[in-house]
Amino acid sequence: MSFLKNCWYVAAWSSEVSENPVCQTIIGQPVLLYRGEKGQVIALGDTCPHRFAPLHLGKVFGDQIQCPYHGLRFGADGKCAHNPFDPQVKPAAASVNSYPIVESDTFIWIWMGEPEKADATSIPDFHWLNDTDGYTMTAESHLILPVNYELIIDNLLDLSHGQFLHPATLGNEAMTGGSTKTVQTGTQVNSYRWNPDGEIPTIFALANLYDAGTKVDFWNDMRWNAPSSYFLEVGVTPTGEPRDNGFHLGSAHMLTPIDETHTIYRYRLFRNFARENAEYTAGIETVVRKAFTEEDEPMLVQVQARMRGRDFWSLKPVSLKGDKAAILARRIMDKLLAEQDA
Repeated sequence: MSFLKNCWYVAAWSSEVSENPVCQTIIGQPVLLYRGEKGQVIALGDTCPHRFAPLHLGKVFGDQIQCPYHGLRFGADGKCAHNPFDPQVKPAAASVNSYPIVESDTFIWIWMGEPEKADATSIPDFHWLNDTDGYTMTAESHLILPVNYELIIDNLLDLSHGQFLHPATLGNEAMTGGSTKTVQTGTQVNSYRWNPDGEIPTIFALANLYDAGTKVDFWNDMRWNAPSSYFLEVGVTPTGEPRDNGFHLGSAHMLTPIDETHTIYRYRLFRNFARENAEYTAGIETVVRKAFTEEDEPMLVQVQARMRGRDFWSLKPVSLKGDKAAILARRIMDKLLAEQDA
């Protein structure tokens, strides 16, 4: 499988990276992350070119990382900065990759491809995560899923499965009768789903927003940016009332491929209702994690097993009207990969 390299992936939450070096495997590449002496994030290849030791097991000296095996030090540019056995000689071949990094909206974004092509203006906007005055946030969370990231994208971009896979957590019975508008703008896909006159989904019912039996209009607005950044707003309002009279719950879902069959899934939710209700915060964290780990993950593992490594399009998948956003995303990725490999 080929991965898109000339793009921005989330390497970590900002809170995950300190002066203590850590390693993240991103599209099959071990990447070292640490903060330099001014607090800036430095990202380097994590394998020492001398005897292939993991650099994240070493020590940080200012902006430099010292290999734990033989003491070679590498600077933020990836070049050898100190050779303890011959201080006057810094072998030109003793270097590791240095990756462009941008810290934005509580995320550390990394560019895995050609550094000169890195464009910070193409990083998707998640400014909501900075607004702790306007929203109540759940904890910064992550899962490691034994699933290819493209299958997770398919799953996120098709919320019509909510009525069947998540009937007691995220969905409701109105979802199959809803309407969807899907729009592609460059490498971004937006999908707007409107599900009228149904039971209130569990994730909102837990907040006791309305009297028992109140029917609601339920919306799901989503935005996907290639290759793997996803924003979702879901909301409810009493049937027939304007959306502005209702309540909404936003969420960021960031997928970072580890390899062909594993993905780090970082997510966080934020809301404009029940803001002081810590019990509700804990409750939706439990509901969402249950939906991911007990409903989505087992299904996607089985789907991946049935595909047996075969190309998605070669299996001639049947398409339903709820699949449009996911199909657009796959076609965008196919085009970007073809351009990269040309």
